[in-house]
Amino acid sequence: MRPSPLKSLLALGVACFSGASLPSCATNDSMMFIIGVYARKLGACEASPDADAPLWDRGVMDRTFADEYRASLLIGNQLTQRGSRDRLRTETSRISLKGAEITLESVDGRRLLDPFSAIATGFVDASSGTDAGLAIMSATLVPAKAAQQLPDGVVVAKVRAFGTTLGGEDVESNELAFPIELCTGCLVTYPASARDLTADGDDYQCKQAEDDESTVDADLPCTIGLDLPVPCTACAGISAVCQSPKNNCYYFPEEPDCQAP
Repeated sequence: MRPSPLKSLLALGVACFSGASLPSCATNDSMMFIIGVYARKLGACEASPDADAPLWDRGVMDRTFADEYRASLLIGNQLTQRGSRDRLRTETSRISLKGAEITLESVDGRRLLDPFSAIATGFVDASSGTDAGLAIMSATLVPAKAAQQLPDGVVVAKVRAFGTTLGGEDVESNELAFPIELCTGCLVTYPASARDLTADGDDYQCKQAEDDESTVDADLPCTIGLDLPVPCTACAGISAVCQSPKNNCYYFPEEPDCQAP
């Protein structure tokens, strides 16, 4: 996870997607851009669009729990404010977000899936002085279909956001290349404090969380299976992978009882 260097990004030039000639892409001080993927903290589900927002360098999708990777994209708008109450002129530089175009590739650049669109909604306000307008847009970067087809490993999601200004101009962002690790069982953790000392045998057995007993030391992720670790107590009652690391092929691939995908 890294801080978002927004001021350095404001100087970046962005080429229009698919070579389209759009007025909003004519100059570097008038554009929409993707800053990165917002990094939520444990126990926090709300993404806040601000210049100091934390960003993921890469994502993780554990298919033990999740069937798609959905990201919160931090979007910036540098279109200059044009509205004026004194001149009775409405604001046309606010952008209505429509969605994102996504291509999934391997780390060596091979296309893994035909490009697809993810529908999204929201607005990005016009810039104020030198500060870009900011907004969060949620989009699925790895759909369930791709997650079923692809093996464990790293894929690169190449993402462009698109929308329309209130003045009727179509705008598209720069391309964000975001690596995502697909895995099975990699986000499950087995804390020493969660070991069931009453279980038979010498192998680690995880406690099962009960309503009247707190066996989870930290808050759970907002979406289990995406980016953040999951304590085994949260799923030991429903998944063999969580009951013991010996059942988890990610840690013990040679074990005959591990739960392969």
